[in-house]
Amino acid sequence: MSTIEASGLRRRTGPFKWPSVIWSLVAAGLFLSSAVLQHIAATQRWIVSKSSRGPRELSVEDHLFDYDFPTDAWEPLGAAAQLYGAGTMVQALGVLAMALAVLMLPGKTGRRSGVAAVLEIVLALLVAAWFGVNGAHALVSGIIGTPSPLQHLWALELVGFAGLIALGVIWWRRSWAAMIACAFLLGSSMVGSLIAGYLIAPTITGYISHDTTPWTETVVAVWTALAGVAMLLAAWAAAVRIPP
Repeated sequence: MSTIEASGLRRRTGPFKWPSVIWSLVAAGLFLSSAVLQHIAATQRWIVSKSSRGPRELSVEDHLFDYDFPTDAWEPLGAAAQLYGAGTMVQALGVLAMALAVLMLPGKTGRRSGVAAVLEIVLALLVAAWFGVNGAHALVSGIIGTPSPLQHLWALELVGFAGLIALGVIWWRRSWAAMIACAFLLGSSMVGSLIAGYLIAPTITGYISHDTTPWTETVVAVWTALAGVAMLLAAWAAAVRIPP
């Protein structure tokens, strides 16, 4: 709907998309906060722990110290697992905020859209559960110093990965920015970690480690930060009413 002002300029009227804008900003803030915590966790491994180890001690590049999903025979490095776990749990909240931002965008009503909304909610909950379980597992493992029983829920990795792809496909018409955020969040999956460890991190460090290439976790954190930037774009797109 539009009206003509005294100046002759056409002004758009109608309800402003504040709910979607606000939740997009919340999601952006959560993703950016998660990225910061993930990067601080990486510094625990690649700066603090590395500098404190002797020449005859096991290198921090060994998979024994991987804290993103601790399994049996794991050894903690400082507070890396706790920081990463907290960051990943914040990431789970970001997924829920992102889903609310997209769901609150104006759309057609009717039974079909209602079914689609339920599907989006279910998928978002599954993805958030994946991040939440991974985060809780790393956090608890770091606190108790040994892998928690949540390590046996590794199958959620497949659910979360597929859920992000499904959400991106569903949202590409409603919110191109949210679709891009889903793509960046795939960087937190096992596939994303492999790409970070064997392609991107080696480009930065100049070599591929026989185990974990230094700063692989920071590359993953950057992808999370880019998801936050994408949600800032989602807020902007909603504010200026850019069609999906």
